[in-house]
Amino acid sequence: MGQGVQNVQLHGYMQNRIYANPDSTTRIVTERISLSAVGQLGKDATGYIEMYIHPWMTDAVVPNTTTGTGSVTAEEFRTYLESAYVDLPFAGGRMRIGKGRQLNFGMTPSYPNRKTTQYGILSETFTQDRITGFQYDQKVGSFDMGASVYTDQDLGTRGEGDFAGSEATKVVKHLVDKDIPGEISGKLAASAKVGWTMPCWQIHFSGATGKLNTNMLGAINSATAFNTPTNTNTDHNKYGVDAAWSKGALVAQGEWYTGTFSFLKITGYSALVGYQPKNSRRYYVRYAALNNNVAPTANAPTWPTEQLTFGIVQPIRQGVWAELNYEKNMERPGGGAKDVDNDLLFVEFFTGF
Repeated sequence: MGQGVQNVQLHGYMQNRIYANPDSTTRIVTERISLSAVGQLGKDATGYIEMYIHPWMTDAVVPNTTTGTGSVTAEEFRTYLESAYVDLPFAGGRMRIGKGRQLNFGMTPSYPNRKTTQYGILSETFTQDRITGFQYDQKVGSFDMGASVYTDQDLGTRGEGDFAGSEATKVVKHLVDKDIPGEISGKLAASAKVGWTMPCWQIHFSGATGKLNTNMLGAINSATAFNTPTNTNTDHNKYGVDAAWSKGALVAQGEWYTGTFSFLKITGYSALVGYQPKNSRRYYVRYAALNNNVAPTANAPTWPTEQLTFGIVQPIRQGVWAELNYEKNMERPGGGAKDVDNDLLFVEFFTGF
């Protein structure tokens, strides 16, 4: 162990899932394995690192960005650095340096916040992926605030109805912020968050501003999406509000975000209610919607989307539970396209150790 490092703890978890959707065979998949270590640094600081392993992922053929010509075969996130940071006291608050969840834009979608094991379409677009930079947070009584400076994310897509190892073709892709370690934007971004946290409720307002890399606009410029190959707009600004309330076993929370993603203005919201008695079965319902503020065409990334999620969590023993999620995915196609049958049902067996 390095000098000054104390009480290092190793942790991990695994997610085994049974998936089914109308366009793919039902299958059992080890979706993810997490291995992490946390160590105390002196009396008041900690270091944390977490690696993800996705056993089902295959290699991908990608453009050779080093030479600018041809393609190379690369491991496509089979192993993935999820977090690597040090957390230190600073100026009456805490400073986090390195890679980790975005603390200062929107509701940080850790498992206790998102409630369901799936992130949902709103979080996928605005808050899901990690950032690398400096994050400062301070709390004074019930008032809390924070700011982050980090390398901006890039535009990518995620698919409603897709799942680990799926051969499904009935997947509706939507644009998202995405942490792609091999293709970081190289542009700096900043975010800030202010709000109040009380025993039964909290509310926060946040905003972020950055720039996309023109080399990474393919997701929005693709002829299969918006047919704008000459676009070079790199605007990337977001703001929103999130709130949560809980009393006894009842919980409710809401989020609303809007932002410019190049030439698109994406707006979305989510509302969740749940019943979560301690050490007993928990129930959640979440509704979310996204709109690109453009007339939908026959191309799926232009479509307004909605998602209704039902979740039931059954504790088995400490660190082990089963979770049933059903996602009702709804789209409003344009250009004569038809609705896509891309609902998703799965059961997850979570084991933490």
